[in-house]
Amino acid sequence: MTPEQPLLSVRQLTHLYGPGKGFENVSFDLFPGEVLGIVGESGSGKTTLLKALSARLPPQQGEIRYQEHNLYQMPEAERRRLLRTEWGVVHQHPLDGLRPRISAGGNIGERLMAAGWRHYGDIRQCAAQWLADVEIAPSRLDELPITFSGGMQQRLQIARNLVTRPVLVFMDEPTGGLDEIGRAS
Repeated sequence: MTPEQPLLSVRQLTHLYGPGKGFENVSFDLFPGEVLGIVGESGSGKTTLLKALSARLPPQQGEIRYQEHNLYQMPEAERRRLLRTEWGVVHQHPLDGLRPRISAGGNIGERLMAAGWRHYGDIRQCAAQWLADVEIAPSRLDELPITFSGGMQQRLQIARNLVTRPVLVFMDEPTGGLDEIGRAS
């Protein structure tokens, strides 16, 4: 991919649940280093669009190309690999993006293992550093996300997604669930 080529190219994308519910005829190009925000009132289809863009909801019509490859013509296994390694998805509700019965360190470590990390000590050390980076005490590495406050869960979800330094990050109202510590950061 060259800097002149879009990272993500969307053409005439549509997914409607009913009249006025969903999105229709969305087109744009997103180039490396760019940030795109989707704004709309509640129920306007922002989350539905985000699911389609991130390979979690096939559109009814239109095309999405990621690095020149048609996203929905890729095998499902390849789309799942993208979600685990090259992309990050931060959900509006943090527990939708976390494994609640896996430790905080395990949630972060899972993405590292998907990216090829294998040394347990290195994974724990990296996970502890990411917890500190999002202002969660590293001493909570072995605790379950369900024991964290909503703001801490959201910060953990952000750490889980950024740990692999994804090429593309999809965020659905990522600051809505943050506490004051997270917003200040």
